[in-house]
Amino acid sequence: MNMKKRVLFGVDDSVFARQAIAGVGGLLRHSADVKITIFHGAPDPEFSLFSRVPRLNPEFMENYQKLWSLEQLQVLERAKEVLTEIGFDPDRVETIYEEKCNDPASSIYKLASLEDFETIALARWGASAPAQKLMGGVTYQLANLADDRVLWLVDPRIISHDVLVTVVGADISRRVMEHAVRYFSHLTDSRFTIFHVIPPVPPQVYQSSYWIYEPPLNEEEGQDNITLWMKEYANKAKEITDEGKEKLIKAGIPEQNVTVKFQAQNEGIARDILAELEEGTYGVLLLGRKGFKDISQFGLGSKANKLLHAARAFVTCLVN
Repeated sequence: MNMKKRVLFGVDDSVFARQAIAGVGGLLRHSADVKITIFHGAPDPEFSLFSRVPRLNPEFMENYQKLWSLEQLQVLERAKEVLTEIGFDPDRVETIYEEKCNDPASSIYKLASLEDFETIALARWGASAPAQKLMGGVTYQLANLADDRVLWLVDPRIISHDVLVTVVGADISRRVMEHAVRYFSHLTDSRFTIFHVIPPVPPQVYQSSYWIYEPPLNEEEGQDNITLWMKEYANKAKEITDEGKEKLIKAGIPEQNVTVKFQAQNEGIARDILAELEEGTYGVLLLGRKGFKDISQFGLGSKANKLLHAARAFVTCLVN
């Protein structure tokens, strides 16, 4: 993979957004080949109240527009300041400002596509109070819109840099592992756990994100098919985790800091991942957008959707 490591971080004028970008700067400051571009899209200023003022001269309106633009530019400057204050190299930071931006999710995605950013990052919440929403509106839109990018959701209230990499027996997990190595293998003091929840065989109809049903000719053939699917799936998951562990160690993570953990499903795959995330006090969670692309051409897989809303992690990485 030869793509440059570039993160497009969208910010608004909230303390939470500034805390989030400072946290990511602290996470990545020792990864010398990562660059961060800070984006802020300013909406149109609110002029509706001025319409009630009689004989308002055009010069006042023009000056107000200029002041508005200057204030919005300060959003970028404040974000860059907090990023560099925690030790992130200012030469690896650039800023992009967009006026009249009334759909920031679309603007961020369009910019990421045009400029070939591999990764988009956002605070989990924006200007609205975190207690009001499970996930910010712009963040949720991008989670569904940017299905060809990696999306990072950042919650700066969590400080752990230990990494939980979730895998399934599908090729998406190779991309999840590659992203973990590319962006986080400089965290040589962190714990890395490669985690796989073994799904059960669905009852009666053998069809899910993991098992694809084809009607058997008879009961014996049906059981043979199930056994074969289970074996192939388990072998694929083990192959991916073994490769991932080797790559992490080769990249500089001490072998004793890398754990591979397989467990049978207990309460449900998403809930079992959440339990491991909480019990292990991890701060970075990596997961695939969906297990198998053939089950749905668009949107998020059901487990990814649950984890995005419920996971408590410093950075939740949704890999395309």
